[in-house]
Amino acid sequence: MSQLELRYVPLSQAVTWDWTENAKEHDIGGLVQSIEKYGFRDPPEYDATLDAFAQGNGRVQALAWMRDQGHDVPKYVPIDPETGEWAVPVIFGADAESAEVAQAYAIDANNLVISGGDGDFWDMMAVWNRERLVEVAQMVANRGIPIITMPGEDLDALLRDQDDEEEEGGNQEPAVRKWTFLVEFEDDEDLLRELDGLLGPYFMPRSRRKLIPEFFVAMVRAYCATGRAVAL
Repeated sequence: MSQLELRYVPLSQAVTWDWTENAKEHDIGGLVQSIEKYGFRDPPEYDATLDAFAQGNGRVQALAWMRDQGHDVPKYVPIDPETGEWAVPVIFGADAESAEVAQAYAIDANNLVISGGDGDFWDMMAVWNRERLVEVAQMVANRGIPIITMPGEDLDALLRDQDDEEEEGGNQEPAVRKWTFLVEFEDDEDLLRELDGLLGPYFMPRSRRKLIPEFFVAMVRAYCATGRAVAL
């Protein structure tokens, strides 16, 4: 009988199990704040066939970021008394028959968390790196493995949509990303206080760039002084 097992592993080992082909975008700043508030209570799941986490990659990345930034150890993350290293609770035992099945499960596991209600297939796509998801989904589909949350017609539409974007993009240089603050306050300090309250101590755009608080403050001050968005 198949049985799941929860084991604690060193964080230095857990970070090596990051699924590099993972197309899911992660809000690392939000994950950090959640772990600080509630503890690390949603263990990642290791798949031996994939030799990586089938789910929970973002949570482990957030935990590693906290450790590297000198944060306090969160609840449910013990410290190894001999090495002083953080230990991560990891679920073992749910190994797929093939890497493709493991990847299909990873896509479904993420999509089912956000599905339901009035949202449709394209709403779910908002949390994915579209280009990377297409590569994985197409490979899985070519092996004849169905993805529950990506029916054939939706996958076909996604592939067509991606092809159209690539054709329209051509060889054009990517546009410079800018952050524009569409707000008005009495003075710069008032603006800074308000933004700090909205964003908290962490801020990470979808591009996965990390903006340390000092840089973010400097960026806001530059906007206040010039009235122009600051290019990253």
